[in-house]
Amino acid sequence: MKEKIWFILIVAIGLLTGCGSNDPQAVAGESMNEENVAADQENVNAGDSDEKSSDENKSAFPRTISHVKGELTLEEKPQRIASVDIMITDYLLALDETPIVSEGVSTKQRSEIFAEYAEGKDITDLGGKVNMETIVAKAPDVMLMSSESRKVEKYDTFEAIAPTAVIDFSSGVRSRLQQVAELVGKEEKAEEILATFDQKVTQAKSVAEAHSNDTVLFLISNGKDFTVMHPDEFPVYYEEIGLTAPEGLPRAENGRIGIEALTTLAPDHIFIAENRRKMNAEDKLGLINVWQENPVWQGLNAVENHQVYVVDTLVGDTFFLGQVAGVEAIIEHLGE
Repeated sequence: MKEKIWFILIVAIGLLTGCGSNDPQAVAGESMNEENVAADQENVNAGDSDEKSSDENKSAFPRTISHVKGELTLEEKPQRIASVDIMITDYLLALDETPIVSEGVSTKQRSEIFAEYAEGKDITDLGGKVNMETIVAKAPDVMLMSSESRKVEKYDTFEAIAPTAVIDFSSGVRSRLQQVAELVGKEEKAEEILATFDQKVTQAKSVAEAHSNDTVLFLISNGKDFTVMHPDEFPVYYEEIGLTAPEGLPRAENGRIGIEALTTLAPDHIFIAENRRKMNAEDKLGLINVWQENPVWQGLNAVENHQVYVVDTLVGDTFFLGQVAGVEAIIEHLGE
């Protein structure tokens, strides 16, 4: 019994002596052990973070999406999206998502802004009428179109090929982006994009205040006449930013006007874009320059005062990238 007690005392003294050691190697060893423990803990935390991120991505799907034509259940994030509506393609590219096929890509790429977003993306062009055989051959996971597309009438035909969702475009550009983001699991990215967009709108609103007594007209040049970009169709420019449109604007549905009508509208500022479907890819300002020698055009106040601003053809569309380009044009030209 005594021998056991002495043995315990000797071990205890040895341990106490070791703890009080001034041996540099011992101290260094303890320090290294502490660093290793800390490093191990960081690795564990990083692993936990990666695992958490992975879990979050997995938990995002399956999900059920409500759309104009009903509901669409997605077991996982769509990898092969067929955009049978070029307006949808615009929102996908804004979210850095690439559809495998899309309507009207080659025509839309006449816009330098759109071309930049589509650069390097492998997107098969379906053309203007949409080649159904091409869609079938590409075997999409899901097909998307907007509620403004005429293709909605043939929804059942598309649905027979692959699950199809119709995005509600009756609301503004923000809601449209959020709906598309929900389909591809990029709600957070959409929030970031919209935060930047809202900052630009606020800046443009400040610029517009200096022109509160001026009238501003947005036009699409068709070569022989013009299409008015009506405030009802482009509320961001007028309702949100606060620009004032000339009185008597024709409704968007019948918004084509001749050169003589511009003398009556007499806008102080004109933003003008080319009709992307009619524009010549080799002469991207041809539909606008055709008016330069017209005496009626030359007699407009906006022309005489050098307050006509040529903008990218994308501005003439109610697409998200087009709205961003329009807001930036307002800041650039009215902020001078």
